[in-house]
Amino acid sequence: MSTHRIRCTLAAVGLAMLTLGAPAWAEDEHPIDQALSACLETPEGMSTHGMRACLDTANAEWDRELNRIWKDLMRELPAEAQTALRASQRQWLSFRDAEIAALEAAYGQMDGTMYLVMLADAVVTLTRDRVRQLDALLEAQRSSAQ
Repeated sequence: MSTHRIRCTLAAVGLAMLTLGAPAWAEDEHPIDQALSACLETPEGMSTHGMRACLDTANAEWDRELNRIWKDLMRELPAEAQTALRASQRQWLSFRDAEIAALEAAYGQMDGTMYLVMLADAVVTLTRDRVRQLDALLEAQRSSAQ
């Protein structure tokens, strides 16, 4: 078998694995993001204050989703994987807190209230991305257990 054919086969298998491990909402917008979009489209959500309130609500919802998925992972993963994931999560929490502090320092030096909205959006993105990572792991765990 040629090197090119092997690479193509490996790429196809990798793509299939990624697709199988993707959360159900990966193709569609997550309900939290749908609620955020709806909030931002209201008259209140069009002001800087309103945008920040919408983003703060979304961040709280993403945090709840993170905790829900975390609990499911801790119930379903084997003990060794739980231990490794706990260590990883502690590191991620430290990274998240340091990243937020750096973003606050950077955006805090900028003139204009829109930078406060950009900061709030960056914080939401950190949590949303972690939820997606953990949810993909949960889906992979569930599909491997079948």
